[in-house]
Amino acid sequence: MHKFLGVKTRYNDWFEDMVKYGFTENIDFIGFTEKRVKPQGGRPSIDHALKLDMAKEISMIQRNEKGKQARLYFIEVEKQAKEQQLRVPTTQHELVQLALSANEETNQRIDVVEDKVADLTDRFGLPSNKAKVLQKKVASKVYMFTGGKDSNAHKKMGGRVFKEFYKDLNNRFDVVKYSDIPLSRYDEALEYLDMWQPSFNTTLEIRGLNSQTSFEFEN
Repeated sequence: MHKFLGVKTRYNDWFEDMVKYGFTENIDFIGFTEKRVKPQGGRPSIDHALKLDMAKEISMIQRNEKGKQARLYFIEVEKQAKEQQLRVPTTQHELVQLALSANEETNQRIDVVEDKVADLTDRFGLPSNKAKVLQKKVASKVYMFTGGKDSNAHKKMGGRVFKEFYKDLNNRFDVVKYSDIPLSRYDEALEYLDMWQPSFNTTLEIRGLNSQTSFEFEN
């Protein structure tokens, strides 16, 4: 799945993030050590076998075309497995009823999974890769406002500007720390970041510190 979905994050880190969506080892998945011997030595690789429901949910969480393809594949696999257990219909009426029943059951399962995914994205914070993206964007934003990492303002009050931003961000999303922002509100957090500005007094202080540096150069 990791390879098919085109995930760029290292497998172990990615799988750890996926488990945070409410899956339990030995219930939803099992881990096992691969028997392949690595040419470079070191510890053997850890892989995982997933239940079909977990595989479908992880596919949906990816929110991309590959994830959609994987989810539809697992739904089809589940459907075929169930069909093998059903009595073979012998009349046209039975065929119609079977088709209607299968379609209704599939739609119900999709609705349940979608509802569960929506609930999970609100219950858990940002995956590490998205938290890092947000963190880097915050750093770039603060550098821009303070005049760069080497500016007088950034050296003297860059840390305070960072704290001011994270305080505003945490208050905006009602979380203790920014990494607790629900995944479903990640895009909203990025939009908030684009619009955020330091307070009026902080902006005046930044300008004052940087203007002092310019005055010293001129003298």
